[in-house]
Parts: sequence; structure tokens; C-alpha cells
Amino acid sequence: MNFSYPLFTMPFIGIYLIVMAFLFGAIFASFITCTAWRVVRGEDWMLGHSHCDTCGHELSTADLFPIFSYLALKGKCRYCGSKVPPRDLIFEIILGLLFAGTLALHGQVDAVVVAALALEVLLLGLSLADWDSGVIPNGFLAAILVVWILTVGFRDDIQRYALEGIAASAAVGLVLVIAFVIAGKVKGEKLNYGPVKLAMCLMLFLGIRGACIAVAVGLVAGIIFAAACKSKKRKIALAPAISIGVIVAFLAKDVIAMLGV
Repeated sequence: MNFSYPLFTMPFIGIYLIVMAFLFGAIFASFITCTAWRVVRGEDWMLGHSHCDTCGHELSTADLFPIFSYLALKGKCRYCGSKVPPRDLIFEIILGLLFAGTLALHGQVDAVVVAALALEVLLLGLSLADWDSGVIPNGFLAAILVVWILTVGFRDDIQRYALEGIAASAAVGLVLVIAFVIAGKVKGEKLNYGPVKLAMCLMLFLGIRGACIAVAVGLVAGIIFAAACKSKKRKIALAPAISIGVIVAFLAKDVIAMLGV
């Protein structure tokens, strides 16, 4: 089973969809950053109400519009006047641009781009959770597997795609497990295997070629994040590096296709 909608058969429609992708990216970023923060703090992420972290006042609908509310309130809480950190605004813009760029590069709406957009949301959430707490919540990993299960059946190359994904997951997982075991022996401590589980889940979407790109980019990003964490004397967060590698791999596949390489 396959479905697709070419993006640029009608230029106006294509531009409209890209603009909408940016807006939806900002909306999902607002949701997932809040969700990640609640998960880290042990709050109810499904039923809890958004509130100011300083005064605790429940936020109204007017306070929750991505990007626009922050700019309209000049980065301050409407109720107590305390300064609101710009982190959420930055990630709303970043995910909006990622959504728009992913859709524009892929050139059509299909199962591939739907999976990529869903992963971008989840990767932002688990990266923030890992950065803030040093733990990758299993709920995010389960959600990634659900995305793969729900989208794999809509690919026109189901068998090859599934087999390559499973092979890449197994290969990368084996290499990382060996690396973590050795690192644990050297350090004399038991390491958290959350990054290994995350990488194995994500490789299902990439296949061997995409996995090579993701691993190469992830290693470079990992060195940068490790240095940043060490300078701040905090636990090293690997999820952001893995996420960057996977997103670059997704985008690179479309760039390679456009160039005909």
C-alpha cells in the first residue's frame, strides 16, 4: 500500500503546504518541549495544565501560541513579569524550519515524510529529556517503534525497506553494545544503555546507507556534546548527538536523490 501527494505540481499549493509545515512544526515543538519538561519533573504530561515555572500561575490559551505569544509578551510571564528563558522559542523556530525543510526537500507528502516529521518531534522531546536528566525515557522509544509500525506498511518497497532497517538496527546495536561493554569495563561502572536502544530503534528507518551517514554525523556531534557536557561538569547526553545524525541522514537521502547521485 502506498500513498503520495506531489508537492510542486501546483506551486501555490506547494508553498502553502511548506508554510503550514512550519506552523505545525512550531506547534508540535511547543507541545513536545512542555511534555519533555513534565516527564523530567515527574508531572502528568497528559492531563497537567501549562503554568509559569516561577509563579505557578496556569497559562491561558493566549499565552500558548508558539513563537507569537513569546514575542508579544516580550519574553516575560504575563502574570508575574518574570523572564521566560528563550529555549522553547528557539526550538519552536528550529522544528518549524525542520518541518518546512524536510517537506520541501522530499517534494511530496507520503509515508516517508510523515515518518520523518513524527521522528523529528520525538527526537526533540527525548533529546531535551536526556539533556535535562541524563535519561532517555522508554516512552519516547516506544513511540518511535509505533511510528515505524504504522508507516512501514505504506511504503512501496516494504520488504526491502523492512529488511534493510532490521539489518541496520542489528548491526549498529551490536557495535554499540560491544563499545558500551568495553567502556564500562574501562570506567569500572555499569553504563546506561538508553543510547543503544535509541540508536537501534532509529536505524529501522534508515537502512544501511542511511545508518552510515547517521553514525558518522552522530560521532562528530557526540564529540561536541561530550565536550560541552564536560565543560559544564554534567553527565554526557548522547541523545542529541544521535538525533542530529539521524535527521541529517534523512535530509541527506533526499538531497542525494535530487542530485541523482
